[in-house]
Amino acid sequence: MHVGAVAIARSSRTIQPMRRVHVPAVTLGDLALNAEESHHLANVLRVIVGETIELFDSSGVVGLAQIEVTSPVVRVRVLSIVKPELVRELTVAAAVPKNDRAEWMIEKLTEIGVTRFIPLRTRHSVVHPDGSSKLQRWERIAVEAAKQSHRAGVMRIDTLTPLNDLLRTIDSSTTLVLSTSNARPLPQVASSEHTVLLIGPEGGWSAEEIEQFRQAGIVTASLGATILRIETAALVGAAALMMRE
Repeated sequence: MHVGAVAIARSSRTIQPMRRVHVPAVTLGDLALNAEESHHLANVLRVIVGETIELFDSSGVVGLAQIEVTSPVVRVRVLSIVKPELVRELTVAAAVPKNDRAEWMIEKLTEIGVTRFIPLRTRHSVVHPDGSSKLQRWERIAVEAAKQSHRAGVMRIDTLTPLNDLLRTIDSSTTLVLSTSNARPLPQVASSEHTVLLIGPEGGWSAEEIEQFRQAGIVTASLGATILRIETAALVGAAALMMRE
């Protein structure tokens, strides 16, 4: 290999992306990071005084900050902030898949920019996650995925919600429901106006629920002839809606 090429290869390996840290709120001035973030920055990433990092909060505000103290907690000075730009909002309301598939779904929906996730209790649901521990774990996963993907803000995650309660609060004219029967392909019915995507359990929607959708005027959409797992349908459907112009 040419000497110049070796030098370029070596230098490229030393370039590191700016550290990204989630905080409750980004504001100008001095800020102390929490114990978890302080430990990770100081003891794992081994940041140094004077280094610049990026802060972000759940609302989408981003700030550039300089590290002033690394022990016992990391303290930074926020030098500038950028307010979030208006982006497309999309809520995914879905039955919850089994085991760690739900965590995978949370991570991937966060990465592609989904605004809000609502876990649904439906007639044929099998998994009914409840309690603060599960919600807190999902929120941590969403924060880590937001760090990695450099998205604006963090996906909001609701508590377990019965489908009937959700249908009373959403605008049916901006909602789509995924179905495997009597539905046109999603690309044919989706538009930039659709901001809520409903995804049922692997046992499918009940006849009662399908009738509720019909009476509410909610448009049904299909992702093809095959039956997809919940997390697959959530990711494919959400990605298709996020890309609509």
